[in-house]
Parts: sequence; C-alpha cells; structure tokens
Amino acid sequence: MTMYRDRGELKWIPFLMPEHKALLTKYYKEIQKIEMPDIDEQVLSVYEKVLNDAIFSGDMVEVKYVEEREMKRFKGFVHRTNYMERTVELANQRDGIIHVPFKAIIHVEQSMD
Repeated sequence: MTMYRDRGELKWIPFLMPEHKALLTKYYKEIQKIEMPDIDEQVLSVYEKVLNDAIFSGDMVEVKYVEEREMKRFKGFVHRTNYMERTVELANQRDGIIHVPFKAIIHVEQSMD
C-alpha cells in the first residue's frame, strides 16, 4: 500500500480550458445562492433597536443581508434610516455609503472592532 495522497480535483486544474473554468465558476456561484429566510417581527424590532442605538452612540455595526440571492456582510456605521423608503444607509471608509432594504436584512449586531 502506497502512502500517496490524492489531490482530488486539484490535479486536473492545469488541463482545464478557459471555457471550462468559466462554466465551473458560474456553476459554483449558482449552487451557493440562498433564498431569503423568514424573519419574525420581534427579531426585526430588535435589529431596529440595535441600528437606532448605533446611530446615537456612533458605534460600528455588522449587518448581514441578502442581495441577488447571495448573503453579503457589511461592517460600518449607520448613516441614517429612511423609513419612507424602508432602507438603512450604512457607511465605511472602504465602500462609502450603501443602501440596504429592511426586508433584505438577515442579522444585525454591534461590532466590537
């Protein structure tokens, strides 16, 4: 018995054509897409409280949200909440200001960074 350790799919990567790589990348992105989970109204009110506290205290928050069936994470400051458009504006140095709809938010927590 040999002690050869098989590298699995990794050994075939040099033989892939660019078209194959593009198709595989597209396939892996497609299977990783998620559906928007149902979030309880009580949980949403807790998220709203955390966002409002962050506005007044100036603390950083980490918001997880769904955009185009992909989960995204944003760490920054709450710029403002727009109740007319039902969005929250988040800002940081790297990405600037982004608008996240309330219905897309999955999780909000105060960041310790």
